[in-house]
Amino acid sequence: MFCIALQSGSNGNCIYVESGDTRLLFDAGISGSRAEERLAEFGRDIRSVDALIISHDHADHVRCAGIFQRKFHLPVYVTEATFDAALRRCDLGTLTDVRHFRPGDTLSFDGVAVETVPTPHDGADGAAFVVSNARRRLGILTDLGHVFDGLGPVLASLDAVLLESNYDPEMLEVGPYPHTVKQRIRGPGGHLSNVEAA
Repeated sequence: MFCIALQSGSNGNCIYVESGDTRLLFDAGISGSRAEERLAEFGRDIRSVDALIISHDHADHVRCAGIFQRKFHLPVYVTEATFDAALRRCDLGTLTDVRHFRPGDTLSFDGVAVETVPTPHDGADGAAFVVSNARRRLGILTDLGHVFDGLGPVLASLDAVLLESNYDPEMLEVGPYPHTVKQRIRGPGGHLSNVEAA
């Protein structure tokens, strides 16, 4: 299994995973041209990607999903609630190939399974992912909200993980964000701190 974090952060998120002949993108928070260029640096063609899978409705994860579909003809896998919220939040344009799943479902792609894990992040219907083939399991665990029941067994089952830790509690406390933003970040629907992630 081969993985590239094309970009991660509040300016946009997009992760590429390859296993055998299966190529998947997770999230579309960066421009289509940026994703195409970054994949090309690794000798990969974005037009050979089999699916775009969206974790939740926040703009830094979904804002370019329509471009990815129209420009590269990628089917978009997303929960119905996430899709509806994303349409209200972002100008996605016309999408003609949208395939819905429910958090907890497993998606299948030619010998590769993508387990969708419900998360308590404050998106409309968020999901994290476990990508597995016959030999390896990779976790894509971003925007988790907090350490929730069931997270430990998921982590213990993985060979590798992309795990987001979003903030240092002391830096957040003394930092320049308004109180409401600080509350959201460290709240139960926000993000894992560095301490929680460790």
